[in-house]
Parts: sequence; C-alpha cells; structure tokens
Amino acid sequence: MSKKMLYICAALAGAFSLGSAHAACTTTLGSVMSLTGSLGVLGQQIAKGAQLAVADLNAAKTAKTCTLSLSLLDDQTSASVGVDAAKKLVDVQHVPAIVGALSSGVSAAILTSVTTPSKVVLISPASTSPTFTQLGKDGKTGGYWFRTTPSDALQGIAMAKVALDQGYKKVAILYLNNAYGKGLSDEFADAFGKLGGTVTQNVVYNPSQPSYRSEVDQALNPAPDALFLIGYPGDGTTIAREWISDGGPQKFLFPDGLESQTFANDVGLQYMKDVHGTAAGSVTTPSLTTFKQEFQAKFGSLPTQAYITNAYDGTVLVGLAMEYAGRHTGTAIRDSIRKVTDPKGEKIYAGVAQLKKAAKLLAEHKPIQYVGASGPLQFDQYGDINAPMVVWSVNQGKVEPTGMVTVEQIAALRQQAGAH
Repeated sequence: MSKKMLYICAALAGAFSLGSAHAACTTTLGSVMSLTGSLGVLGQQIAKGAQLAVADLNAAKTAKTCTLSLSLLDDQTSASVGVDAAKKLVDVQHVPAIVGALSSGVSAAILTSVTTPSKVVLISPASTSPTFTQLGKDGKTGGYWFRTTPSDALQGIAMAKVALDQGYKKVAILYLNNAYGKGLSDEFADAFGKLGGTVTQNVVYNPSQPSYRSEVDQALNPAPDALFLIGYPGDGTTIAREWISDGGPQKFLFPDGLESQTFANDVGLQYMKDVHGTAAGSVTTPSLTTFKQEFQAKFGSLPTQAYITNAYDGTVLVGLAMEYAGRHTGTAIRDSIRKVTDPKGEKIYAGVAQLKKAAKLLAEHKPIQYVGASGPLQFDQYGDINAPMVVWSVNQGKVEPTGMVTVEQIAALRQQAGAH
C-alpha cells in the first residue's frame, strides 16, 4: 500500500488492556485533514499527531473500553471535498467525532452542514478563524465545536506586536480569500492600526491562480516596509516569488499557515533572511517532552511547524471523554470534554502510562485534568482556548522558534488596542 493511501485511510488499533479480557467492540473516530492541496505539506505531519494519539489510547485502554480506529480522509484543502468526506464518516461510518479540519473554510463548511446537524463533535487542531467564536455566540454550533488552537483574534494581536518590535511602521497585507485569511487580516489590521502602525494595502487573493502579479502590484503601491502574507505553502510560494521578482522588500511577516521548512526552501532561502512569523504556542508541560519522545520513536524527528501537538491533544480528549461518559455518542463526548479538563481534577499528561492512570481514575469516578502537549486546555462556552503565540524565524536556512508572546502580553495588548 502506498504512503498516500496509508494517510488517507489509517486504521490504528491496539490490543493492550489492563485486564485479561479485551473489549469486543471497535469505535471508529473520524478525521478530515489536508493531506494534499495547499495545506498538504503541513497536513501530512499534523495527521501523525492524531494517529499517535489513537495508538496511545488503545495501548492504555481498560477491558471495558472499545478499541479505537481512526478513519483519516483527505479534504484536499477544499471545502466541498471536506464536506463529502465528513458525510461519509458520519452517514456511512457513523463516527461520533471528527478531528479536523485544518483550513478554517473547510471546518466551517463541515460544522454547519454536517457535524452540528448530526450532533457529531468537530474538534479542530488548526482552524483559527474568529468566525467560529461568532458561530458559537449565535448558537449555531450546538456546543459540538471545539478547537485546541487559539483564535486569530489572538494571533492578530501577537503579529502586530512582532511587526512593531521589528520597527515596521507600514505593512502591506496579502490574504487568502477564505475564513482564515479574512479573519486574520482583519484582526491584524485593526490591532496594528490601533497600536500605531499603518496598513498600506489589504489585498485579497483567490487560490490556485497561475499568477498573482496584479495583487502583488497593488500591494506594492504605496511602498511598505514589509509584507504580511496570509495563506498556505502552495499559493504562498508563488506570491512570495512574484513579490521578490517585482522588487518588494524582502522583509516578511508570516502566520502559522506558512510555518514550513518546505515553503521557505521553495521560495529560496537566500530571500528568507528577514522573516518573522507567529503560530499557536504552548506552555511547556511534561506532556510535551513525552510527546516528542513518542513521536520520534514512531515517525522520526518532529518537524518545526504548528498543530501536530494540537491534533494529538484533540484526539486524546475525544478518547478520554468517551471513557468518562461510558458512551460513544457525539452528545456524550460534547458534554464530557470539559469534565476531563477539570482544573479541580488530578493532572494527567500525554503518553501511555498517564492515559492508563486516567482510565483508572475515571473508572473510579474521580475528576481529571488532561494537560496536553500543546499546553493546558481550558475551553470556554464557545469551544475556544487561550494560549500563547510562538514567534518563529528562518535562521541560517532553518525554520525555528525564536520567542513567545505570552497570554498575559496578548491580554495587555488587547486592552491597549481596545479589543473586546
């Protein structure tokens, strides 16, 4: 079987239990991720986080727990393909929860047309658009939406700080025409302006164009200090190359969607010497060390990019929620996720040994607080979390983290900028 097929349909089932008997059932969890398309280079790595989580949950299960399998489908970074994949998972495979999607546009389409109407949990490791918070406020998610990554309402503020820290007073924005691109461009432009900067142009672009010369020319007039490019590696590579060839300043601001060594290599490392990016960060916890060790043992070195840990944590939470509820329905999972992240509960970390401990405590009806590889996971009423933002750069040709904007700094900046 080819590697691509292994990604597209992964069935990771273990047969380890604390007792002598094995559960005579299998529960299938769904996952919709971008394994191809604009986000494919990131999605193939993010999917490994979910795969590792299912392996850990199976290795830690009690005799009362069903074996888990993961049905992983490719959305090709396309909303219509993602919806079709989600319908297959819900209508044919009857999954109670889906881990995904990555693109905010894909997740929004799945949430509104498939999972919420079907009372299936959708927990995304990477969809950052503020749109989802508003959907929750409007009562359109039914509480079935969660994300283990912070909203772009936070990333926009963090990026504004990064730009001002670099001395950029005038920034042009080129953003992808989807929920992610528009949401992040709006949040950054609002924060940057209120904190003293000027957005010279805010230009939208559509995906999969052979050229973006028109959009680049518009963004270059008037001349900015730097470019904030919001998008994914495929189209982002074309835009960055055309920006450089048209004489744009080789000073770049990149978000989480472009935190990719492959993207930097494809643009040309000789042009990537003044890069400053942001991505979802994490408070260092014991879970992160364990996760890195397990990931390396199973898949090799952990790449520098966002959302692999977030996918692991989202999948683990679904498994623990089912263990808590004793039922494998979307509604039971929805109602139990906050029960297994209870700040008053005993702390549980990533890895097989800790998940075995969690299963034992839950069997004794004791509260637990799962503290993930991506940090503490405290969901508000809309399924959102607070988290810091990593600052990353390209140093001597390598994409690597260089700093952090803390939750406290983001809160202070939001207050300074008059954000809600």
